[in-house]
Amino acid sequence: MLSGPELVIVLVAVVVGATIMGTVSFGMGLVVAPVLLLFLAPKPAIVTVNAIIPILLSLVLLTTWRHLEFRRLRGMALGGILAVPLGVLVLASANPAVLRIIIGLAILGLGLLNLLNIQLPLARRRGSGLLTGFLTSLSITTLSIGGPLAASYVMAQHWRREQMRAALAFYFLCTYIVAFALYSLTGLVDRDTLVNIAMLIPAIVVGFGLGALLVRRMNEGVFRYAAIGVIITGSLVLLGQEVFRAVGG
Repeated sequence: MLSGPELVIVLVAVVVGATIMGTVSFGMGLVVAPVLLLFLAPKPAIVTVNAIIPILLSLVLLTTWRHLEFRRLRGMALGGILAVPLGVLVLASANPAVLRIIIGLAILGLGLLNLLNIQLPLARRRGSGLLTGFLTSLSITTLSIGGPLAASYVMAQHWRREQMRAALAFYFLCTYIVAFALYSLTGLVDRDTLVNIAMLIPAIVVGFGLGALLVRRMNEGVFRYAAIGVIITGSLVLLGQEVFRAVGG
């Protein structure tokens, strides 16, 4: 269970992560997961991150649901839900190092393409949402980091800022709710994890408020570059962790 200075550090990380996610609707795991891994074992750390994020996503969706285009998100949401059982199984039984590297390289490549405004034809083809949703959900449930992958796909659709925020919030909310249910069924949620989640809720609310203030001051261009910045940072964090593990091991 988190306590003392380590709780303070995690609370600060949650505020920062929630501010980012409250602004662009993804990216919280990039900030919070590495910090939690300093104080908790990998499995409870990932479960904790993936449990607090839906709380924030619910707040984002409450403010953006009018911009939600469900018809365009059905494939993506379905792919995400289908991948959850596999991701939970991997988390419960293995160390998915290869998956981290593959997802990290994919995110970096997509982020650079978005930065250069180069769009892959695949991103606009039928079935691409299903595949993106599946891969994103797989990385989220095993690593707690995968939002940049979905964000790259959504950006390729050329949706407006609020449409992007609503789409990502809805997709992630579907995935995280199913994931937490399966975490519970497989015994990955214990009393200490629930207490940690409860203690982090105030930081989530503060971060959401800060994110809401920031997003009002962003035009479409600034929002796009902020999202790309989070995407590229996410890939570098993921790949950097693997390099550190390889050197340390």
